[in-house]
Amino acid sequence: MKRFLLSLVALAFVGGSVWAQKEIDRATILQDPEWAQVYEAYVPDAVLIENLRGKAPELKIDVYLGTWCSDSKNHVPVFLKILDAVNVPELKVRFFAVDRKADPGQKYFVNEAEVEKVPTFIFFVNGFEMGRIVENPKNSLLQDMMIIVF
Repeated sequence: MKRFLLSLVALAFVGGSVWAQKEIDRATILQDPEWAQVYEAYVPDAVLIENLRGKAPELKIDVYLGTWCSDSKNHVPVFLKILDAVNVPELKVRFFAVDRKADPGQKYFVNEAEVEKVPTFIFFVNGFEMGRIVENPKNSLLQDMMIIVF
């Protein structure tokens, strides 16, 4: 049993991501007053929200963020506001807080998901990755989401 546990720990350490991420919830994200302020200030486009609502039940989204990261602070609360506006309980979203990279040579925050920068929003349909928004959206977060899911 001891050998099994040591092997499991070694495998997790070699994988590199078990220690670098922690699943968190919406309430924890919005505990920071600055993040809550970004959330409150954002007003999503109602037409885009209505269009996204139709696709939302088939989506699964993983969000990797750094609580220490200004890009995460600027985009994750906006994403939460979009989710609240869409208001589709079937939409599955998981949030993972990642630690800073241990050294400058480290490529990924999370190896399995190949998360190189935060925030990273990964969109899945039927278990297949449909697209990502990495660090900063090209247009707006909501517009980039629409491009990925349609």
